[in-house]
Amino acid sequence: MKKIVISIITVIVIFFVASSISNSFLDKAAGKRLSNEDNPKSFEVKQGQNVKQVGVNLEKQGIISSSSVFIRYAKNIKADKKIRAGTYELNTKMSTKEVLATLVSGARKEAWITIPEGWRINQIIQYLEEEKLPAAKEFKERAKVKNFSSYSFLSGLSGNTSLEGYLFPDTYLIFADSTADEIIEKMLSNFGNKVTKEMMDKANKQGFSLHEFITLASIVEKESAHSEDIRKISSVYHNRLRDGMNLQSDATITYITDRPDARPTIDETKTKSAYNTYL
Repeated sequence: MKKIVISIITVIVIFFVASSISNSFLDKAAGKRLSNEDNPKSFEVKQGQNVKQVGVNLEKQGIISSSSVFIRYAKNIKADKKIRAGTYELNTKMSTKEVLATLVSGARKEAWITIPEGWRINQIIQYLEEEKLPAAKEFKERAKVKNFSSYSFLSGLSGNTSLEGYLFPDTYLIFADSTADEIIEKMLSNFGNKVTKEMMDKANKQGFSLHEFITLASIVEKESAHSEDIRKISSVYHNRLRDGMNLQSDATITYITDRPDARPTIDETKTKSAYNTYL
């Protein structure tokens, strides 16, 4: 009986020693870097990918030397279920441990975007495409009032109304894998912060709803091209509205034709459209 007990204890001790040695080697292997050179690489973890898929992709893209070490180490420290989807800025000089820690922390890759004044939604989409940002794909469909009706300044507008004019032009720091909704929310929140109650009250005193005020401001901005004549141009349109005249704005024609830098032809001013202020 005594010999059996000693044998069992011996087996247990051997198991724990072997396990300890194995863990020590795994920990050491996970601490190694693929390279000592600074070589940044963008890496995407897609929604639903498991630790094996992530490890294999990391090795394929030359970020880590061994996917098996990555997978075994992640499982060993119980981090295999904690990897978050997103786009990450990794580096070949990061150890497997550091790579895993980044993927678990959710420290997603960031990007700066700059939206100039006067850009239409199709110009924003083209820019997002050029920057290789995935939000471009769904931006047009999402940039409608019905998708962001919680913003008070959008109340009273038809659900299919475009958010053009409300997407505040500015420079934004976003996550590279941001959805269209996340980018639009940043722009709308900025609009809400910039357009004060005093400005809205002033618009109302002039007989404009906020939407009418934004529309007229957009027309004046396009007509003036930020020139020193902007006050004179604004005055012309206010006078035409006051006298019940058509606005006859070239900017509204180029809005229809999608030629923002061109003067409309005579034929174009006769185009049947709800945006044609010549008619």
